Amino acid sequence: MLAIRVEPGQNLDKSLASASSSLKALIKAASDEGILRIVAAPSSESIMSLLMVFSILSRRGVNVVASVSPKPPSTIYEPTLLLGFPSPLGYTNDTVKDQLVLISQGTVEPPPLNASYVSCDGSIGACAYMILKGANQFSIEPEYAVLSISSSYASNYMDKAGKVSGLDKILTSSLAADEKVSLFMLTSLKGYRAHILDLCESIKITVDPFYPGLTGTNYCVELLESNGAGELAMKKPSSMDEEELGVAAKIMLSYLKDRLKRQLDVKDFVGGVYLASEKLIITDPKEALNLVEFASDTWGLQSAIALTSNYDEEYPQAASQLKAVAETLTETIDNARLVDLGPLNGVKVYSIKDLSERAPLQLLWRALKLLGYVDQHSYIAVESEGGLLLSMPQVYESTGHLVLQRLSEFEGAEVRGVRLWLPRSQK
Repeated sequence: MLAIRVEPGQNLDKSLASASSSLKALIKAASDEGILRIVAAPSSESIMSLLMVFSILSRRGVNVVASVSPKPPSTIYEPTLLLGFPSPLGYTNDTVKDQLVLISQGTVEPPPLNASYVSCDGSIGACAYMILKGANQFSIEPEYAVLSISSSYASNYMDKAGKVSGLDKILTSSLAADEKVSLFMLTSLKGYRAHILDLCESIKITVDPFYPGLTGTNYCVELLESNGAGELAMKKPSSMDEEELGVAAKIMLSYLKDRLKRQLDVKDFVGGVYLASEKLIITDPKEALNLVEFASDTWGLQSAIALTSNYDEEYPQAASQLKAVAETLTETIDNARLVDLGPLNGVKVYSIKDLSERAPLQLLWRALKLLGYVDQHSYIAVESEGGLLLSMPQVYESTGHLVLQRLSEFEGAEVRGVRLWLPRSQK
């Protein structure tokens, strides 16, 4: 029974050692019993952490069963790792029948006998990575260090400008000094693989942020040429000097300003982006985050698991499909006819006419929000089987964990991977 607070400061090494010891004991119990269950809260931050931990352990022969749920299991019957669930959990000695480790933020309740609660001042991914690293049981591929920063992107520990805080600040500094990772921050127009791709190549495949008129099209080159800066189109942002970056940003922002239905926020499109060594297969944590969001929302959690656990084969294939993803998202938004389905638990729900059930709802909502078509407190749903399909990570991002938990408790509600199906009677 341990309650551990992991935060920057003089006790960091000691608390990390305690957390790592608890995790080592959990992994040993899982090895002895033949199973480790990992359950994550349905936020992008926690899902990225789940995929990272699952991949690291399964590649070492641990039999891991992974799932995403709005609520943690009511009873713990096998070695279990919980990621991202807030207090109160309500576990007792009677309901925790095997070893349990929780990694979350702001956990205040005392753990029962078989449990260790780790409360982190940092993203779930950063904290889980540091604890795994501290366990020192095996080497960790540098690509999984990059995925830990993907979790930072999805958390409150990285702002729009790319500034990190808490444990994430310590981790980014550590990974910058790690020769295998060579993490660095580039202040630029926000686009994927800005140290590998030319500016317009990068913008064309970037879906978050969504560049209206530029994502999924070839117009970026024409735009720069028409403004006398055509030479920048075929130049990597990482190789541009400050003046060139400023020119490119000014042209892009001037163009984007007239294509939004809300006031332009420069930080949506310009800021610090984290990038890792070009030698790695996963070099861009934001791109990895968005690919996971797309895969899990469109094809299910198992697709995202394959993407990260078998990254050496699956990730390059997925990244090569970003052009098609960007084009499809652009086509959907350009032809979108938003249908107001009325409120759900006080939150506006929209659908899009003829929208596919496999549409990436979270990325689509984020793009529509950035453009000004919907506000923060809204959901994008797909009508399905007489009810509505929602993306749980999108609901979480929009209105938080407690609201999502309440929706999942509606009569007839069904969790389907990272999605939640609600019968029409709940509308």
